[in-house]
Amino acid sequence: MPTRRRRRVISPIRTRRLQAAQVEIPTEIPHTTAVFIALRRVRTPLLTIITIMTVGIIGLTLMPGLPQPDGSSGRLSAFEAFYVFSTTATTIGFGEIPHEFSIYQRWWVVGFVYLSVIGWAYMLGRVMSLMQDSAFQSARAAQSVRRTINHMRQPFVIIAGYGYTGRSVAKTLDRLGRRIVVLDAQALPIERLATDMLSQEVPGITGDARNPATLGLAGLGHHNCEAVLALTGDEEINLQIVINCTLLRPEIPVIARAATPRIVEAMEEFSPQCVINPFDDFGNVFVLALKNPYTYRLITWLMADEGTPLPPVPTRAKVDNWLVVSDDPFGEQIANDLRREKYSVRVEDPLVDHDLSDVQAVIAGATSDTTNLALAAHLRNSHPEIFLVVRQRDHSRLPLLDAFVPDYTFFPPQVIGQRAMAHLVSPRMWEFLQFLMTSTDSLTQKLTNTMVDRVGATTPRAVKMLISAQQTPTIERWMHHQTITLGDLFHSPQDSSQPIAAMAIMVVRGEEVFTLPDDDFELALGDEVLMIGTGEAFDEQSEALYDDSTLYYTVTGKDIPTSRAWRMLTRRHFTH
Repeated sequence: MPTRRRRRVISPIRTRRLQAAQVEIPTEIPHTTAVFIALRRVRTPLLTIITIMTVGIIGLTLMPGLPQPDGSSGRLSAFEAFYVFSTTATTIGFGEIPHEFSIYQRWWVVGFVYLSVIGWAYMLGRVMSLMQDSAFQSARAAQSVRRTINHMRQPFVIIAGYGYTGRSVAKTLDRLGRRIVVLDAQALPIERLATDMLSQEVPGITGDARNPATLGLAGLGHHNCEAVLALTGDEEINLQIVINCTLLRPEIPVIARAATPRIVEAMEEFSPQCVINPFDDFGNVFVLALKNPYTYRLITWLMADEGTPLPPVPTRAKVDNWLVVSDDPFGEQIANDLRREKYSVRVEDPLVDHDLSDVQAVIAGATSDTTNLALAAHLRNSHPEIFLVVRQRDHSRLPLLDAFVPDYTFFPPQVIGQRAMAHLVSPRMWEFLQFLMTSTDSLTQKLTNTMVDRVGATTPRAVKMLISAQQTPTIERWMHHQTITLGDLFHSPQDSSQPIAAMAIMVVRGEEVFTLPDDDFELALGDEVLMIGTGEAFDEQSEALYDDSTLYYTVTGKDIPTSRAWRMLTRRHFTH
C-alpha cells in the first residue's frame, strides 16, 4: 500500500507582504552605452577627418581648371570634388575625373591627400585604443549578453557564482538540456565558459550580484527566468541575492547556500525555496550513514549524477566517543547532530594537543585542508584503528583524499551541488528523499532491490509528469470513457507484456502525497507523477502519451490498425 500523507504547502503570503510595491527591474547599462563610449573616444579624430575633407572639397571646387573643348572653365562641382577626395583619400584613386586637372588642382589634391592620410592614421590609432579600452569592452560584452538573453525562448536558470559548485551544477543542467545564465564577480570564471565544452551557448556576466541591476542584466526580469541559484562563496552576497529576488520577483524560486546560522536565519525571513546549509546536510546524512547504511546508500545514489553505479553498503561504524577538530561553526553543528543520536562528542581546536585515550572516531574538520590532511596522516600512523572523517574545501586536493582513502569524506561543494540539483531538476524529488530519511533500513533495502530490478544499477533520471490535456493528451482523452492505472504507463509499446525501465515513486494530488504507489493506483486529471527511469524508457513512454493507438495497445495489450481513418475514429471516440 502506498504511504499517504498531507503535503506541507508553503504559503506565499509572507513573501508577497515584503514586496509592498512592484517596481521595474533595473539593468546594468542603457542600450546605447557602447555607442556613446565609442563616439566620445573618436570624437576628435573624426572631427579632424571631417574638417580635412570639408576644406579639401571646398578648396578643390574653387581651384581654376583647364579650359574644356565645350567652353567650360574646368572647375569641379561640389559632387565631383567629393568623389575625387573619396576615391583618393581612401584608396589609390582612379585618375583625374571627370577631366584632366590643372596644376593648381593637382597641387591642392596632393596636399590634402597627405593630410587625409595623417587624419586617417590618427583615427585608426584611436580606434585601436578604443578596442582595448576596458569600459568599452565591458559595455559591448554587456550588450551582447543582453541581446542573447532577450532572444532566449526557453526557460533558463541564473547561476550566481561559477566556482566548483556552480560549474558542476551548470554542467549537469547543460547535460539535461536546460538553459543557464552565469554571473560571477571575477572575470576568470566567466572566461572558463569558453573552455568548459558546454553544448549550448551560455551567457556570462562579470559583475557584483549584490547590485539589482546586475541581476536584471542577467535576466531576472525576463519572463523565461525560472529560478536563481545563489552559489557564491560569500554568504553576505548570497543573502543580498535572496533579498533582491524576493523583493523584485517574489514568484521566482531562489536556492541559496549559507552555513552561518545568522545568515541562514536572515535568508529564511525572505522565504526562498531552499537554503542549503552544507554543515547541516552533512550532519544529517552522516548520522544516517552511521545508523541506517542502506538508507544512506539509496539517498546518495539517487542524488548522484545520472549513470552513477550503485555504491556498496557502507560498513556500520561501531563507535561511541567522537573527537571533532574544528575552528569554525562546522565543529559545533556536526557535534550537535552526533549528540542528538546519543554519541559522546568533544570539540577541540586544531592547535591544541588532543587526548586520544578514549576516542574511537575523529572528524578532521578544520578550515585548512592541509591541517586536516596532516592530522589524518598522524592518526593513521599512530592510531590506525580510529574511524577517520576528513573535511576538504578545495576540489584540487580531492585526488589526495582518493589516494589517502579515509573512512568518510566531507566535501561541501559536492553536498551543495547535489542538494541544489535535487531541488532544481525536480522539487518533488527532494520531498521523496525526505521521506526516505525517515524510513527504516529494511524498507530502503527492499526499495533499492526493486529499483535496481526495474531501472538498473545506475542512478536513474527523475522526471515529473502532469496528467493534463497539454502534457498527456492521449491519457486525458482516454479518461473520458475509461479509467487508467499507474501501471498502465509503464508497459512497453513494443511488447505490452514487458515493462519499460521506469517506475513511479510519488503521486501528488492537491495537498495529498502518495509515496511508493502501487501499479493499480488509479490516476486522475491534475495528478503529478514523479518517476525514475532511463532516458530510453521515457522515450518509449512518450509514444503512448501522444499516440492513441499506442496507448490503447499498452493498456489493453491489443494491437489495432493505425490507418488515418482509424486514428480519426479513435480520436472522435476518445473525445466524446
